[in-house]
Amino acid sequence: MGVAVHRPSTEMSSATPSHPDVLTTDDRSIAAALIDRFVYGVRATAFWSAAVLPLFVIVGLATGAGSQYPSLLVAALVFNVVCAVVGHSHTPGR
Repeated sequence: MGVAVHRPSTEMSSATPSHPDVLTTDDRSIAAALIDRFVYGVRATAFWSAAVLPLFVIVGLATGAGSQYPSLLVAALVFNVVCAVVGHSHTPGR
């Protein structure tokens, strides 16, 4: 009785490339989901920064740090405006 031995073919199949050059639909949807999550995180961070940063500005003004470091006060106010613009479309609890 003979034993059959399976020998793999030495020919390479070209049916499916191992590293496709273009993104498939699933890859695009995964990339889009990752981008959406990143944008959501940036907007959420900006939203909450814009909400909390004025408290630090008020404390800085009350303690006199605003007159001692006016450039820091201006930078905080500019950063607050940027955060308010970027975080404007964030919906908490989403």
